[in-house]
Amino acid sequence: SITDLGYGPLHRDTMISPRVAPQMIGLGLLEAIPEADILARADPDDADGDGISGRANRVWSLARNRLALGRFGWKAGTPDVHEQTVHAFSGDMGLSTALLPDVSGECSIRQPDCRAAPHGASRKGAEVPNNLLRLVVFYSRNLAVPARRNAHAPEVRRGGQIFADIGCAACHTPSHVTGESTASPHLAGQTIWPYTDLLLHDMGDGLADNRPEGRANGREWRTAPLWGIGLTKVVSGHTYFLHDGRARNLKEAILWHDGEGRAARDRFTNLEKSDREALIAFVNSL
Repeated sequence: SITDLGYGPLHRDTMISPRVAPQMIGLGLLEAIPEADILARADPDDADGDGISGRANRVWSLARNRLALGRFGWKAGTPDVHEQTVHAFSGDMGLSTALLPDVSGECSIRQPDCRAAPHGASRKGAEVPNNLLRLVVFYSRNLAVPARRNAHAPEVRRGGQIFADIGCAACHTPSHVTGESTASPHLAGQTIWPYTDLLLHDMGDGLADNRPEGRANGREWRTAPLWGIGLTKVVSGHTYFLHDGRARNLKEAILWHDGEGRAARDRFTNLEKSDREALIAFVNSL
């Protein structure tokens, strides 16, 4: 709930969906996965009958002035690192860029004081000039993925096999090969292990926020990459997972899976305790 509203009650159709900031690592590598490879894994009508019907989000690209494949954000709502960055500058910080030039950010017409407040734009351009934006985008594209920990430990290796056996890899696709990249040619031709298909999946009523984004509906979420997830406590100071941080650890995150993730979740709950712990050890090693 939202309290102490400064501008009167919210509109009755206002949609509220809390968010935990997603990890920033490996974004340029995810951006370099060929679109055809991502689309090849989509099965929107579950033609193979395995209960997994991942589909691609299509979102409007401001830079390209057309629909494009969504890759980033909890619902794959932005197509590339550049547009993810300019939307963050605008929506999170209220800072204008050449692509989103409104200096008032998301201040509405019902907030005249907000829109009339001083801002940092000069007569020559946006608050975030192109040279600064390029540096931030470059950093965001190239923030490296950490090396795995304990990858060869017997428990971790056993957990990896269990991960595949119970169906987690049906959505958390282990590996991809990056294609040619004009923006980041040094990232091309690499075999990467992000454990995501970058597709949308219906995760059931329990995780639904009933807020669409692009072509994603209120029950759909992009498969979150798992690489580096074991370092969340070190980097972020917490182990709250899922889009709104409701899961206090990885086991709770798995137990919240429903919809297309229900079968894998049920297989997880039916494992022996030692096997569940091995699977968690494997995920923490990524």
